[in-house]
Amino acid sequence: MVAQESVIQSANPTLLERDMSSATLVLQEYKWPIFKVFSVLFLAFLLLSGAGWWGVIFDQRVILPFAALLAVPLLYALLRRENPVWALTAASVPAGVAIGAINLTTPLILLETPEEAVASPIVYSPIALGLILSYGLRVIAPAYQYNSEKTGVVGLWTCQLVTVACIAAYLLGTVDGADIFARSSSLLFFLAVTLCCFAFNDQARLTSGEVMARAGLMTCLLAAVYSVTLYTAGAAINDPKFIGPALADSQTMMLYGALILVAVGAIGVRPAEDRDLLTRDWHLTEAYVFITLIVFPPQTLLELVSESMG
Repeated sequence: MVAQESVIQSANPTLLERDMSSATLVLQEYKWPIFKVFSVLFLAFLLLSGAGWWGVIFDQRVILPFAALLAVPLLYALLRRENPVWALTAASVPAGVAIGAINLTTPLILLETPEEAVASPIVYSPIALGLILSYGLRVIAPAYQYNSEKTGVVGLWTCQLVTVACIAAYLLGTVDGADIFARSSSLLFFLAVTLCCFAFNDQARLTSGEVMARAGLMTCLLAAVYSVTLYTAGAAINDPKFIGPALADSQTMMLYGALILVAVGAIGVRPAEDRDLLTRDWHLTEAYVFITLIVFPPQTLLELVSESMG
């Protein structure tokens, strides 16, 4: 009897619930464009009103590589006469991970004192910018669409080559010792992960672009585990000669995986639903932050206070 009453109550909403539902429908009807635009502008104003954001977000070591990487999905969408918003959304967080990996690896080239191993703001700001762009672009994005058609092999590899060329041009023009990013061991790990993804595609039946997207994500996750495990092993025996190559290998692995995700995002490869794309981006963010907080953590509050008092 009690169960029947609960079913009846759930099937017949109360007057208050109907009023709330009506209010929600009215809000949904009139929230575009005024409500959405106002909410985003208000949040942007709060973020940019703090002077600290300008220095870390608009640093040229963040903005320039971002522009280089996001130019790929933008141009590819324009060439195909498509709306570029979802391509840019799918590429934003991977671009942030790739740029963060570059800014993590670059100090290894010129590292001279232990104090220089502390992470700088540009290590964290790329992933922050990637997340801001990813969520901000959703405000102006059209309805989410999933295209399960097979991706052309020529288009896939062309976009990957253009993506690599863009970031290589940035590195060669701005970073001394940029050859550290061309590591055969990292490339072999990425190729091995990619082969495994293609070999075990007999169940999911993914397209070639979707397999490459999975390979890029798995490479980033492997890089996080690889980095922390070998860093811990090297720290246990106090051997910097062992730690240095392990960090360079893992960070370039993450760079390679993120670049693949930028490229496949540029050609329109993305999960079936937007929530799956959000989940992927959070996995990428977690993998990247996992490395930075373990290997290159910022100074703690107690360390800063002790230094200032000392």
